[in-house]
Amino acid sequence: MLVNFLRCAHCGWNAAVSFFRLLLPRCLGLRTGRDVRAGGGIEWPLGNLRNIQVADAVSLGKRGWFYLPLNNRQARIQIGARSAVGNDFVITANDSIKIGSDCLLSYRVTVMDHSHATGWNIKPVSSGLTAGKPVEIGDRCFIGCNTVIMPGVRLGANCVVGANSVVTKSFEAGSVVAGAPAKLLRSLAQ
Repeated sequence: MLVNFLRCAHCGWNAAVSFFRLLLPRCLGLRTGRDVRAGGGIEWPLGNLRNIQVADAVSLGKRGWFYLPLNNRQARIQIGARSAVGNDFVITANDSIKIGSDCLLSYRVTVMDHSHATGWNIKPVSSGLTAGKPVEIGDRCFIGCNTVIMPGVRLGANCVVGANSVVTKSFEAGSVVAGAPAKLLRSLAQ
């Protein structure tokens, strides 16, 4: 009885704290659904908050970072309903990033659709960003901790990505992948 009461009180507290954590970003244009939970220390972009859409019942971990370039009004980030993103995440878009519904992205996951320009006599600090290549993560995917999803990757529904992987190419629905670069280990049976 006491345990259930404490669980309910904890849920209510988290909902109230998340409401206030999301209040300013919502006032600046962030689009969120109902029952979104946000951990402390999330860094939101200075502008373009209207281009981030977080669906119903999404959970965002602590100390995450969203980035959209100020000079690119077409860049988009979408997170589907009931998805959870762990602590210390990075989601950065110069084109578009779509994360499906019911996905679990573990802690320290990075999803990016662009890079920095590099080469001889190019200063990466001041060179700017490369053009974005859309990233899409299908419904019901699990992304293990410390994983990096690179530009142009499409993961079909029900994919599993092992911890510490670097995903540089696309995989079909039901793929189990791991490694740096990630390789297909097996396919899940339907």
